[in-house]
Amino acid sequence: MTSDRTGLDTTQYTLTEHLTELRSRLLKSLVAILLTTIGCAAFAPTILEYAVKPLQQVLADRNRVETLLVHGAGAEKIELALSQISRVRYRGRVADIESAVSRIRQAASTRYPIDLVLISSQGVGESTSLLEQQLASVNLPEVAYLVSDSQAPEVRDLQLEGAMVLVAPPRAAVLHRLVRRAAATGGKMQTGDKLVVLSPLEPFFAYLKIALVCGLFLACPLWIYQGWAFIAPGLYSHERNFALPVVLSGSALFVAGGSFAYYVMFPMMFDVLINQMMPASLVGSFTVDNYLALLIRVTIAFGVVFELPLALALLAAVGLVNAKSLRAMRKYAIVGAFVLGALLTPADPLSQGMMALPLIVFYEIGIFLAGVFGKREG
Repeated sequence: MTSDRTGLDTTQYTLTEHLTELRSRLLKSLVAILLTTIGCAAFAPTILEYAVKPLQQVLADRNRVETLLVHGAGAEKIELALSQISRVRYRGRVADIESAVSRIRQAASTRYPIDLVLISSQGVGESTSLLEQQLASVNLPEVAYLVSDSQAPEVRDLQLEGAMVLVAPPRAAVLHRLVRRAAATGGKMQTGDKLVVLSPLEPFFAYLKIALVCGLFLACPLWIYQGWAFIAPGLYSHERNFALPVVLSGSALFVAGGSFAYYVMFPMMFDVLINQMMPASLVGSFTVDNYLALLIRVTIAFGVVFELPLALALLAAVGLVNAKSLRAMRKYAIVGAFVLGALLTPADPLSQGMMALPLIVFYEIGIFLAGVFGKREG
């Protein structure tokens, strides 16, 4: 390699030599990704369990049993028992049946209607006929009365179909059975947070896919360095000294993009798609294969999006773009950000906006960096 006094490489390379160099860099990158993928494959089952948590948490939230307590003596013990059941979302306690009916009616118009009401015998009052009339006026899947042996006659004459009478405070096993019954009545599956496999080979391929995406992220310092090494001959000698900052910042940005997709976008996206857009009349059955396809596409897409400022700075450094031309293309970049967001994410406005917004912000940062690191005339 020869260079002039500015440190710029003046060696003339043919097209074949450029392609050979590019092939070599790509091969080294692929080998690095392959090695990290093999290493991740040993932990693939654990990684897969962690990878599906964003969807599982939303599905578990959708299948929780909404429980209300009409309280009397010993309410604290019942609340403690309910708090130890993961499938229960405790909606608090009210003082009487009238308040309970009001709460049930209000919840019926939301995405979390009440599934189970536990009524202390002290909350029944003297008029059981009025109680029956009030509870019959709302669509309530399960009712259970909590009584002591001495208080049992107070609710002996209740004729509500399907109502249960339990000794208060109920034992844990009895309470679990009651919750499962309420869940079944409300169409909430016990395994509603599990993903489905359609063939015996699907778990094997799922392990390969999740190992590959983890290997890609772990190997990002190596393949980013190979990309830098390919363009380095077109830079000045003092610019080539930025190899370490470029590799470190590029790796951090790529990992940050994938982390943003997993920890921020996925929970919000699944909440919108499943809890808000999916009607209660539908039951979701999600396959591991489809979920991983979405996971890989979105995490890698966000990793690439987060690289935009660095990419624009490098393009400006080699003279392919400059801050002026990037500012002139701003309006097209904004439109392109939303188009790209629509192509790479599910078809809901939240997901599209959550990808488009970082693209627009990073494009503006890229304009600033292009002005700082833009190639000088000379």
